[in-house]
Amino acid sequence: MEWEFPISPVAASRPRVSRHGAYFTGPYKEFRKVMTDLVPTMIGDMDPIAYPLHVDLEIYVKRPKKTKLDAPRGDIDNYIKAIFDSMNGLLWDDDVQVRCVYATKQWASEGEDGYFVIGVDKYDDSD
Repeated sequence: MEWEFPISPVAASRPRVSRHGAYFTGPYKEFRKVMTDLVPTMIGDMDPIAYPLHVDLEIYVKRPKKTKLDAPRGDIDNYIKAIFDSMNGLLWDDDVQVRCVYATKQWASEGEDGYFVIGVDKYDDSD
């Protein structure tokens, strides 16, 4: 199964901690909020997957008007974390089920908004 999500991915940030607990701020907080509504719309009426998974993830970040960077800033594992955490309880029960992941990050084509493509398959021990 594969889906293309029309939302510019962001790298997960560290939670802020106060005496009232931990919370997120900025772009990551907004990304999580939008994903809460977007994921059910994109995946349709399906129960969360409950078996071990192999995940393929292509991350396309909106290119700024000017950059000298060959690839988007931010560690790829933080992009993965943001996306995976957004899928918990919706696409799969919990991201602990992901046994194998192949991920790439790159700039979206010039003038194109950011998006990501996620594919999931049942994990096979031969992967």
